[in-house]
Amino acid sequence: MPQGFDYSSQNELYGQMPQNIKSVLGKKNSSKRMLSLLGWQLLAEKLPNEVLLSEVQFEEKGKPFIPNSNIYFNISNTKGIVVLAIHNRPVGIDVERLREPKEVIYSRVFCSEEVRFIKCPEDFTRLWTRKEAVVKLFGGGLSMGLNSFSVLSDEFDVFGKRVKLEPVIIDGFIAHSAVYA
Repeated sequence: MPQGFDYSSQNELYGQMPQNIKSVLGKKNSSKRMLSLLGWQLLAEKLPNEVLLSEVQFEEKGKPFIPNSNIYFNISNTKGIVVLAIHNRPVGIDVERLREPKEVIYSRVFCSEEVRFIKCPEDFTRLWTRKEAVVKLFGGGLSMGLNSFSVLSDEFDVFGKRVKLEPVIIDGFIAHSAVYA
């Protein structure tokens, strides 16, 4: 996000979005909505044809895709940053600032091997972004049984597919992408 960005221009950017994108954005001005808008705008700028943005559809659990296309993408945002992954295969990406471990969620999100691995906020955030990238690759959520697999390896089998994780280097953030291997 540019320094000194004026959130009041949200309505103008919102007005430039096609209806299919507007339908998944909140109506109320907020920094979260602004980051989402910037992510969609970034995608529009990177597509070979901006009209493709109006063709974006959403799977049952909300994962966006462009039908009849070999362009796959995923967008993630957190306070102050938006990241976009574009690939010729399905892709998931997640970015976070360093997060304090929340032990109350460990058993729902992490397998016992991962729980034993967490020794500090960086370990927690790294595992969190790896797990979220996988979830976003598959287009699922917590109901996927996140604690049924480990993301400690860079390649592993999960839900009948081989997945490869890679770190995405962004100063001040922890991010990972996931693709089918």
